[in-house]
Amino acid sequence: MNGRSLHRGLAALLAVGVASASPQLLGAQVQGFLASGTVVEGSTGWEGDASYGFEAESAGVLTIVVRSLDETDLVLLVTDSDGQLLPNGRSDQDLGGDAGAEQFAATLPRAGKYQVRVETFGESQASFKIGVSWLPFPDLAVPADPDGSPSSAIRIQVGQDTRTDSIDGTNGDFWDWFVLEAENGGTLTVATRAEEGDLILEAFSTGEFSEALERSDQDLQGNGGNEALTLVVEAGEQFFFKVSAYSEGVSIPYRLQVGFIPN
Repeated sequence: MNGRSLHRGLAALLAVGVASASPQLLGAQVQGFLASGTVVEGSTGWEGDASYGFEAESAGVLTIVVRSLDETDLVLLVTDSDGQLLPNGRSDQDLGGDAGAEQFAATLPRAGKYQVRVETFGESQASFKIGVSWLPFPDLAVPADPDGSPSSAIRIQVGQDTRTDSIDGTNGDFWDWFVLEAENGGTLTVATRAEEGDLILEAFSTGEFSEALERSDQDLQGNGGNEALTLVVEAGEQFFFKVSAYSEGVSIPYRLQVGFIPN
């Protein structure tokens, strides 16, 4: 298991070509309004990120282009309103050998609020130009997954029976989200078991869903579906867990287990 603490958040949503949205997650520096077809200048804060937002009236394709003005290495991300990355929603290509040159097209699966985030490789300030182009394409719409986001996460608890669930990427069920609030301090373990398929298990802090606090892709006992995370928790702390497949477009039945050793 390898873990990484995340000290950066996401910021307020602002519409692209439509109405502005209310503030969401905190932390990133808000850069103002992005209109489709317009290029603007922006900058990251000391923690190395800046956030923009937009509201799509339908499914479609959003093309984003960013260029550094000071040779800083940049990364582009597109997330949902909770701040979790969309499938294929990250660009760190260093186009033409330029670490500050990123661009890609992200498919937005349905109407709703989304975020565009510019990060630096490492925590540092950066100046850049950014522009977007929006192509509405309702035929690309995919129904919302009932447990496919932190805001719709399934609540789990210590002492519950083993839960049986599944991922089915062919039907838009790319991942499952769960949330647990610790009633007491101690050591919490969450594990998956699957007879076939390769799973990834991640843990997230509340409100910080673009990068995992802890991640397991260990393939325990030589089985790609066997993963486990162990966290030291305090009473009242809340954590989110995401179960996803290593490869998109696969169907994997699995079991989810929760264990706890009190202090």
